[in-house]
Amino acid sequence: VSISFYFPFAPRVVGAPPEPPLTTAQAQTRARPEAEFLRVIGDDLFAVFALAFSPDSPVIVSGSIEDTVKYWNVNTGEQRFTLSVHLGDVTSLAVSGDGNTLISGSDDRTVNLWNMRSGKLLYTLQGHQGEVKAVAISPDGKMVASGGWDNTVRLWSVETGNAIRSLGPLDDGVKTVAFSPEGRIVVSGDRDGMVKFWDINSGEQLLSISAHSQEVNSLAFTPEGNFLITGGADGTVKVWNAENGQAVRTLSGHYLQVYAVAVTPDGQTIASAGDDRTVRLWDIASGTLLQTLTGHEKSVFALAISPNGKLLASGSNDNTIRLWQLKP
Repeated sequence: VSISFYFPFAPRVVGAPPEPPLTTAQAQTRARPEAEFLRVIGDDLFAVFALAFSPDSPVIVSGSIEDTVKYWNVNTGEQRFTLSVHLGDVTSLAVSGDGNTLISGSDDRTVNLWNMRSGKLLYTLQGHQGEVKAVAISPDGKMVASGGWDNTVRLWSVETGNAIRSLGPLDDGVKTVAFSPEGRIVVSGDRDGMVKFWDINSGEQLLSISAHSQEVNSLAFTPEGNFLITGGADGTVKVWNAENGQAVRTLSGHYLQVYAVAVTPDGQTIASAGDDRTVRLWDIASGTLLQTLTGHEKSVFALAISPNGKLLASGSNDNTIRLWQLKP
């Protein structure tokens, strides 16, 4: 693993040390969550690429190969309504922390901003010159980040829909983006296996990590922002120190590529999913595999954990969403 730090002066490259243990506070033992299957949602769906929970209502939204965003009642599994504006696969979704704004990214090269509650289209953000593969919304709900096959990360204003700046160009296409919990940094994961940290105010690249031997498919910060979790096409899940980019540990268990990672709100558990049709739960402090969830019949492309930490959703190429109850 190589790490490049970017400063106003000449950058330097340092080697990551062997994977060290987490701090004592992070490694405190506690009962680990387990998951029980609840129900299948949308058994007449097309392949599901993206999922996001509402923070304040029993709703989950899905994006799929049929170019639509669908709202589902998590208690009943019933579909509430459909948003049909995109002209390509809906590849990514994000919901603001206050539940007011929904962001969707699509292979049609656009990003749409919606009123989450009414489904009204607020803005269509245009500027990407390639398919949009990733979107994220800042913790304060004021900024959107998007990334795609044009090798850029773009920042947008939620209030006006205007472009703020473009980050890059990068060396390869962007598969995933995430804001740090304090909102000052956006991180991109690329097809060349690199993870890059960007200052949202200056646009400066702060840190570059050679994270995976193949493309980086998913990113997630722990709630306190001290660790970054990555999932790659090399079949591994990795934990990184988000301050200095040093490797903490590698979680090996998936035998095909990992498409999605998520972290529980308490920062204790990682969920991962991929081509092997499984969802796996890991103890972040020890790296122990806690549970393997089966049931999907094809690749699992998407994961989402509810803000209260009680529900886990998985979306698959088998055209279904499976809902799981997380138990503390």
